[in-house]
Amino acid sequence: MLLTSTALVAFAGAAAAEGHTSTTFSGSATLGYNDIGDLAPVADSDDGFYWDSELGVLMSAELNGGLTASAEFAIEVANGGTGVDLVSDSYVLTLSSDIASLAIGDLDPVAEDRWSGVDGDTVRGFNDQDDHFNAITDPESPGAGFEAMLVGEATIAGFTAAVSYGVDANGDTVEDPLDAMQLHVAGAFGNFGLQVAYQEEFNSVDSIFGVSGSTTFVGADVQVSYIDDGTENSLGLGASYPVGPVVLGGYYSINDVEEDNYGVSADYASGAFAVATAYDHTGSSDLNEYEIDVSYDVGNGLMVFGGLFGDDVDANDMGFYAAATYDLGGGAELLASYADDGNDAEYNDEVGGPEYMEGTTIEVSFSF
Repeated sequence: MLLTSTALVAFAGAAAAEGHTSTTFSGSATLGYNDIGDLAPVADSDDGFYWDSELGVLMSAELNGGLTASAEFAIEVANGGTGVDLVSDSYVLTLSSDIASLAIGDLDPVAEDRWSGVDGDTVRGFNDQDDHFNAITDPESPGAGFEAMLVGEATIAGFTAAVSYGVDANGDTVEDPLDAMQLHVAGAFGNFGLQVAYQEEFNSVDSIFGVSGSTTFVGADVQVSYIDDGTENSLGLGASYPVGPVVLGGYYSINDVEEDNYGVSADYASGAFAVATAYDHTGSSDLNEYEIDVSYDVGNGLMVFGGLFGDDVDANDMGFYAAATYDLGGGAELLASYADDGNDAEYNDEVGGPEYMEGTTIEVSFSF
């Protein structure tokens, strides 16, 4: 794998003098205050204040034969202090053409990233990036300890196939230098869409297979999916149907081991006003959950948001949030929010669909 990476770098460097090259810089910065910041662990606490800044760099070169080589990385400049050592915290190297690409670096496994089945299944999910990159000995979230992901992709006849492998450059995983393969294929035959996802057996955990089909029938978008992890399987049906400015939706998942799950939703959008509502039932725990999210574009860069969510286990645990954002221009935005998840306050909770921090937050963010 190191040979592949080195070859790509050498290839890009050799052609840079002949083809078109470019280097693009971008950046972001955030400064905020949260009134329950003192609940953070002592090592991370800044008396409620927090800030960070990141620099992004994209370098590309057009090669012979219609190929393009690119290298993209991000550097954390500051995170709650006066500065940090400038070390890249993400890196992706890509060689691509019009129909195919090969990339290595800080990437998501393709099945976990691209699979979109019907809600409500109780199947163990595809391994995500944390499962692959976290240290093998991390007690909080044990992972495979891979150093990078290798992702190949090609599009032929309207279908896109992608495959990914975890890369063990240091030889410290329990399997091979390339392991934990995931596959995803998606495309369409006319009005019928199809996707297939697969994850091979890894670390003595069974493989996962999923297949899903979708179409439009008498104005409704309909999806049927099946997924099996070797222990549990689920067959799900989902549908959505527009009625004027309202989109009605619903799903039902038949689970082989766990009880069946189902849910309904209604989303309304007209002009500056939007409302999204959802109800979900978890059969195994007989749990009913609900959520409503509202937004309104006041104009002149001002947006207001509100939400309410909870379940029927304890009415006192109902959560809510209220927020406003103001576009300051030039890629800057001001946020003011108050959020309560209905439980005891915890530092850095992600409350509601927008994932606001618990308590009162004032934050300004910049994109350059």
